[in-house]
Amino acid sequence: MMKHEFEEIAKREVTDEQFEAIEKLYMNSTLNKQDFVKSIRPMLKTIPEPEKEKNIKKMCVRDRSGYMKTPNECWYHIVYVELVDVDIKTGKFIVKALEDKDLEKLSREGKDLNLNTSFDFDYTQCLDTQHREIELIA
Repeated sequence: MMKHEFEEIAKREVTDEQFEAIEKLYMNSTLNKQDFVKSIRPMLKTIPEPEKEKNIKKMCVRDRSGYMKTPNECWYHIVYVELVDVDIKTGKFIVKALEDKDLEKLSREGKDLNLNTSFDFDYTQCLDTQHREIELIA
C-alpha cells in the first residue's frame, strides 16, 4: 500500500515515519487495505497528526488614532495572521490569530512584528474563523 492510498482510505495524513511503522504492520497482516485501515482506526486516533506549515500573512490594521500608517507615513501597522481560507460569498480572507510559538519563531527570524513597509491585505478585507468582521479593540 502506498502512503497516499493509506491517507485516502484513512481520511487523514501521517508523517513518513508514522507510515513506515503502519506499512510494517500492513505487510505482516493478511487483511486487504480497507479492512486493515478499519482495524487500526482506534490506534490512528492516538497518533498525532503532522503539523502543517501555516500560511502566515501580514494584515494591515489601524492604530488608536485611526491611521493605517505611522505619523511619518513610512510604516504600516502590521499584525501577522494565518490565512485559513477565502470566503467565496463575500470574497474576504478568513484569518486566524497566530499562536505565541509562531510569533516567537517570526521574531527569531528577525521580522518586525508591529511595523512594516508592506502588507498582504487590510483588516477590512478579512473575517475571523466564525465568519465575523474583524473588530479592532483599543
